[in-house]
Parts: sequence; C-alpha cells; structure tokens
Amino acid sequence: MAEKITNTRHIRQQLESLHNKRNTSNLANKQSKKKYKGLGLNWRDVVILTLALFFTGLYQAQAKAQDYFDLEDIDTGMMLSYNDESNNYGALTLLNSDYSINITGIIAEVTVKQSFQNTTEDWIAEGMYAFPVAHNAAVDHMKLIIGQRTIEGEIHEIKQAIKIYETAKKQGLTASIVKQYRPNLFTTEVANIMPNEIVQVEIRYQQTLIYDAGHIDFRLPLAIKNRYMQERYLVDSVNNLQDAELPVSNTVDEKFRSIEISLEAGFELSELVSLYHDVTIQNEQIYQKISLNDKNLYDRNDFVLRWTPTVGNKPQAAMFSEKLNGNEYVLLMLLPPKNNIVNEQLRDVVFIIDTSGSMHGDAMNAAKDALLFGLTQLNANDKFNIIEFNTYAQPLFNKSANADPNNLDKAIAFIDDLESDGGTNMGPALAMAMKDDIEQNYLKQIIFITDGSVGNESQLFRQINQQINNARLFTVAIGEAPNNYFMNKAALIGKGTYTNIAKLSDVDFIMNNLFVKISSPALTEVQVDWNTSAEQNPKVIPDLYSDQPVMVTAKLNDFNTNLVLSGFNNTTIFSKVFNMNKDGQSNGIAKLWARNQIEDLTDDYMLQNDVNNDELKQQITELGLNYHLVSQFTSLVAVDKNPELSRLVAMQAKDENRLTTLDQVNFPQTALGWMWQLILGLLLVIFGMFSVRKQAI
Repeated sequence: MAEKITNTRHIRQQLESLHNKRNTSNLANKQSKKKYKGLGLNWRDVVILTLALFFTGLYQAQAKAQDYFDLEDIDTGMMLSYNDESNNYGALTLLNSDYSINITGIIAEVTVKQSFQNTTEDWIAEGMYAFPVAHNAAVDHMKLIIGQRTIEGEIHEIKQAIKIYETAKKQGLTASIVKQYRPNLFTTEVANIMPNEIVQVEIRYQQTLIYDAGHIDFRLPLAIKNRYMQERYLVDSVNNLQDAELPVSNTVDEKFRSIEISLEAGFELSELVSLYHDVTIQNEQIYQKISLNDKNLYDRNDFVLRWTPTVGNKPQAAMFSEKLNGNEYVLLMLLPPKNNIVNEQLRDVVFIIDTSGSMHGDAMNAAKDALLFGLTQLNANDKFNIIEFNTYAQPLFNKSANADPNNLDKAIAFIDDLESDGGTNMGPALAMAMKDDIEQNYLKQIIFITDGSVGNESQLFRQINQQINNARLFTVAIGEAPNNYFMNKAALIGKGTYTNIAKLSDVDFIMNNLFVKISSPALTEVQVDWNTSAEQNPKVIPDLYSDQPVMVTAKLNDFNTNLVLSGFNNTTIFSKVFNMNKDGQSNGIAKLWARNQIEDLTDDYMLQNDVNNDELKQQITELGLNYHLVSQFTSLVAVDKNPELSRLVAMQAKDENRLTTLDQVNFPQTALGWMWQLILGLLLVIFGMFSVRKQAI
C-alpha cells in the first residue's frame, strides 16, 4: 500500500462537529429526539450512526490519498508496494539515506544505505526496491533486511542463478534476480512486508565517470519530482508549501541524510565545487574529503560534484593502483593538453552517408547538412571522398581526391542529388571506405552518418574488426532513437568515437565539435610499456583527443614505478617516462579492470565465427564469479538467508488468524485491518437496530 496522506484539518473539523453534538443543550436534545422519532431512533442510535459515517469518511479520505505511480517516474531510490487492482506502485516511507563514495580518477564506488517503513496497517504481498544509476554503472552488492529476514545478492552462473530463483519461488521463499527495468534503473523484488515493518537496504555500485568540456561530474540521484514531493512526502509541512515549484521538507531530522565523499583526482585541480548543495571540503594530502551540510531528506536537485583538472601544453598522466590477491591492478588516466596547438597532420577523410528509406524527411536533410559542414572543415592539403549507400553503395570518386575547389564543387552537387530510398545495406559501403589505400603521412578518418537502423550487428562488427587496419571510424547517429549499441560498439572497434545528433537543429553545433576534435588529435598510435608482464585493456589504445582522456587498466604480476608512454604528437614522436608512486590503496580498480576485461572478451566472443567458443565463455564466467560482476553468463540473484523464517512469514500472511502466527514467529504485534473490521461491525449494529425497530413497529 502507498503511504496514506490524510487531510488533518478536515478531520479536526469533523471531531469538533462531533464534540458539539455531544454537548448540545437539553432543549436541543428534546428537539432532536422529536426529529428522529419518526425514524424510530433515539440519541444512542444517532451517536452510533454518526461514528459509523465518520470512520467511513475517514477511510475513504485515506483511500483517495493513496497516490500510485508508474516505474517510469522513479527519480531516486524507493521501496515500492505493488497494487494488483490498478497494476501500479506506491512508495513506502523513506526514513533515512546515507551515501559513502570513494572516487579514484574516473571511478566512483558508491555505497547506499536506506531505510523504509510500511507505515500502513496492511500487509504488502509484493514489494520492490528500485534505484536509478548511471547507464554505465554496475551493481555488485545488494542486501535487504526486512524485519528479521535477510536477502543478499550473490553472483552465480546464469543457469544456476535461474535455478536458484525458480526453486525459491516454488518453495514460497523471497528470492529474485536483480533486473534492469530500463538501462539506468535496476529493481529487485521482495515479498510479505508486515504492517509497520522497517526494510533496510544496502547497495554498492561502481560507475565510470565522464570527462567532458574540461571537467568531471559525479551525480547522485536525490531529486524527487515535484508532484510526488508534495503529495507523498511533505504532508507534515503542507501548510508551508506556498510555491509548488519549491517543495522542500522542513520537518525532517538532520540525521536522516548524509553524503561523505573521498576524492583522489590524480591531478592538480583548478576547481572543485558542488553545483546545488552546501558542502564542506577538506584537503588531506592527495585526497579531498567532501561532506554534505544540507541534511534535508528529500530534495529538488540531484547532488552533483564537479572538479576541473589543471591542464598544460603537454599530455599529462596519473596512475592509481589497487593490491588484491597478490596482483597489482593499475588505472592509467591520460589527459590531453590545452587545445591551442594547430595539428599539421594530413588527413584522408571518407564520408559515408545513409540514403536508405528510413532516412526519409528531416533525417535526410540533417545528414546532408552534416556532410556539407564536414566539407567546410577540410584543409587544402587534405584528401576526401563521399560514399552513399542504401541497397547498393556508390562513391563520389574511385578513390580519395584532393580537397581543392573543383572537387568540393563536385561534392556539393553530389550531395544535392542524394535522395532516400531502398534498404540499409551498410557492409559494401564500409568495405569500400576501409579498403581504399592510405597514402604515407596521412591519417585516415571515416565519418559514418546514419540513423543506425541495422539488424546484423555481429556481422558488421566482424567486418570492421578485420578491415579497419590503421583507419579510424567515427559514427554519427541522426535522430532521437538510434541503435546506440551498434553505433558505440562500431566506433570502439574502429578506434574512433560515437556522436549522436538527437535534435536536428543542433547539426552544425555538434558537427563543429566533432571536427574540431578529430582535426587535431593530441596523440595517436598510443602505447604503454609497463616494464613487466601485463594484461592490458583496451588492447589497442585509442587516440587522445582534445576533449576526452584515455583510460587504460592493467593487471600486473609485479609493479614497476617506471612506465613509458609513447605515440605521435602532431608529426613528431612523443615518448615520456612517468615515475609513479606505488600505493595500492585506491578503490575499485580491480573491478574496473575485470569489467573492461569482460567487455573485451565479450567482443572477442561476438566476433568469433564459432559462436560456441567454450574457452571464451569460460573466461568470461570465471571473471564474473571471481570479481562478483554481472556478465553475459553470470547474474546477480537475491538469495534468502532465512528460509525457514520466510516460510513462516508467508504462512502468516495467508493466515486469517494472524495474531497466533505472529506470536509463533516472534514478531511485534500490531493491529491488522482494524478499520475494515470496525466499519463492518458498526454497519452490522446499525442494521440490527433498524431490524429491531422495524419488528417493534
């Protein structure tokens, strides 16, 4: 059941009205007796009838206040109760929230502890805990304590996880597989929450942060949509809500929420700030400690911490390490220099444009605009070509031509004649672009513009992997609903980047950012010499561009503080020895390495012609089990640690005489469904009185 919201002022008026009726004058009593005599009622009947109407109205007022909502509306961690009749959910009362975060470079390891209470007098047969996370976050630990029961997440091979779940379900136990309701919301189910029972939740997840526009943001989902803050959580302060857009609770004890962050940035910072909340920041050697001063339980904004590394004129590197089971796990974070150096690298740019039927209309016009803008970014010494594809592929030139005015005019006329029609056959166009010979001293870049409507991903991934050679593939998706998986993975295999143009009006702005980035790579052909045996991922390190760092993780048998980073900066060779301090105290690096390793092996598994590659499958499974991670072949299943107790609770939930079972299970006794029983009893009394009066007449 949802938290019940009651209009206290309305109830108070009813009570005062009832009190006045009980203290009326004798004359009024005589008049009322005469008035009700025609109905055959005396003053006792009137009092009973008034009480019956009062409690019936009270129950109806509470029932109307049960405001349910859909899972799509969840903004922050919630414990929910399922309503079978309306097929939606209501929220239990949140008592407290504590967040403990360790940030290492771009890894955030977040531990969340929350407590909820079923404040109703009703049993919750089906409950669910839901928590939003970033799309690139992975939940690796979960524990729920419901009264005296404990449910804890365990990683199992996928078939074993399903078996555990199905067995528990048949036995009436509380167990469930942790599910992704949507890419950034995970859920797990729980059964039989008692009246007034408290549910404690502890989860831990790891999130990879993004370096964008020179800064890094860490975000915690705290905000609750205004309509739910008003109706569901802020009842006690309803008289203080004067502005519907600023609903903030002022009745919550300050101990009810805390956020503690330990930040190891790895670089000197030019700025560290909380965007929406008051915080205290303490500097402790290589760490910053951040504490939240604002303790309100509910919030209008997510918590966002932003820090800006100080960058120089040369690439910078920071390294973090974690010691685990005799191995050293290392994260190398490579930052680009200031974007104020003109890169003289010669480029061969091949534009691929999708002209299939699915690109008809605005998408086609936006793709043409993107192409035309791309042509304006070419230098006189660059080479270029354009390939259109639908059912068939057709190039502008037989091979890349100089970006001179004459060839650019031909390109503009070619683009102007493009029309959308036919199927989406990407393979021939990609093959045509990747087989074109690359002239010496030229960096080949392929700009692939499409809406991403493709179904044969694995086949195309294999093709890119086999034919990309030294070229770079940059995917550009047109529209609000592209195949993000394909576009992102294709760019990853092609050692490039993925860009999405969701709003067609933003074509020029987004394409400008893309071309500024790829026209001046800060470092290409990047390599790391670890001076020891290393399992590194990614195996092929991508180029370093102006607006994003390069992250490399490795598992080392022996840690060497001296490593060599090399590549090409502009047209010259870049090589630098970095002396790193060995600490081994950073958090989350081993799991990050394992996640990256699973992703690499999963790509290899997908790219193999033999889909039954048992060796790769076994490696992926072992990594998931050893590092407690969800993968294609492992799953996180919530296991009931108190099966006998859960069976008794399940029996008690179905038992009509629940108090007896409550004593047996040794749970706190509470009133169960008293309101319905009272109303039914009063109605029976009234019915009996009318029956007696009728017989007397």
